Amino acid sequence: MAAVLIATLLSGCAGDGGGDSKEERTDRALKGILKEYEVRFEQRREALVTAASHLPQDSPGKDSCDRELNPRPKFQHFNPKSLVLDSYNNPDQGGNVDIVAASEADTPERITDDPGLKLGRFAVAPGWLIRSLWITGPHGPLGTNHFEVTDRYGYEPYKGAEKDPAMRLRKILDVGMHKRYAALFRVTTYREPSGPGDESALVKADVFLADLEKGDVPCRLTASGEPLFVKGYWSSTTPYEDMQTSFQLDISSKLRDMTRS
Repeated sequence: MAAVLIATLLSGCAGDGGGDSKEERTDRALKGILKEYEVRFEQRREALVTAASHLPQDSPGKDSCDRELNPRPKFQHFNPKSLVLDSYNNPDQGGNVDIVAASEADTPERITDDPGLKLGRFAVAPGWLIRSLWITGPHGPLGTNHFEVTDRYGYEPYKGAEKDPAMRLRKILDVGMHKRYAALFRVTTYREPSGPGDESALVKADVFLADLEKGDVPCRLTASGEPLFVKGYWSSTTPYEDMQTSFQLDISSKLRDMTRS
């Protein structure tokens, strides 16, 4: 998606060189929006790094929050296979929590776009906060004038896509900025699935919820994920993906219970 958004910018948008062409106006608009959001996302980036550096070494023990959270955290796991931006015209629909491994919080540009079993470790795909950091960060168009994305990341499958590239970019960055919280996870147990039917495959992690506006880590919990199977009858053919999904659903459910009034 980001590739489509900034393709005009990356190609130079010079038009025919004589006059104020539509491409030149678009170029200026895209650059202006990126510049406008750059400082705001830099603040998010710094808050993410600070939160990860202040995580306790000990396991959370029991799930708990230090204070009442307003707004309440709402976490919906990101599906990199569709990249459907359900919250495109209403950021609240996509929740206000992104997720990232604590060890990768200081270098979001290195986070794997669509991690799978071949990665050799457990990871989940980053959501729109991290992706917005990619666009506005040092490896984005304002930093290097080059932005590498996969073909999948360039798709626009969502409904009601904004045709104006500048407005489209603004809407997507608004979705990223809406992520006030980050679920920072630290894997404590990972048994890689050897294939379908491997009932021993498992991931467990300590999870810390960072408030990127207040600058603290008010909640902590443990979460786990495992492949789907019905013992003796059926096994999933995508055990790693099952672990990713069930792990995130566990976080979502526990955050909902922990912050319920």
